[in-house]
Amino acid sequence: MKRLFQMRHDNPQRLVIADRAIAELLERVGAGQDTEIEIREPRRTLDANACMWATLGDIAKQLDWPHTDAGGKIVIGKMPADSWKAVLTAAFEQQVRQAQGLDGGMVMLGARTSQYSRRKMGEFIEFVHAEGSERGVQWSAKAEEELATWAPVRRAA
Repeated sequence: MKRLFQMRHDNPQRLVIADRAIAELLERVGAGQDTEIEIREPRRTLDANACMWATLGDIAKQLDWPHTDAGGKIVIGKMPADSWKAVLTAAFEQQVRQAQGLDGGMVMLGARTSQYSRRKMGEFIEFVHAEGSERGVQWSAKAEEELATWAPVRRAA
């Protein structure tokens, strides 16, 4: 059985929640059950994910970038949003790890944004916005709306 106890600093019931978590832990240990404990920052929200993809979509539609086409030839042109996500995530993480592809070419290895905490996702979205703005991206109403919807969540995290 998996249970999640979410602790927020501003929840007046936080000590009650902590007591419940400790009581359940002691009950499991007393019953001889193996148990794992993980303490971490809250994961990114769906709003943050929507904001990231709206932002990456604007970048993908507006910026040309050097990359290889299906035939392995280097071209300068538009890339899909998921390719931009790989490029920007690697830059954000300051990673340049690559592996050879199974049929040649190179594959960029990097962090997965699905594992980001709310705080780190906020930093990543700010990084992506700064990179896009620096390169003249005009943000769509959708990207601006997603950012406005997500921003209050980010500040509270």
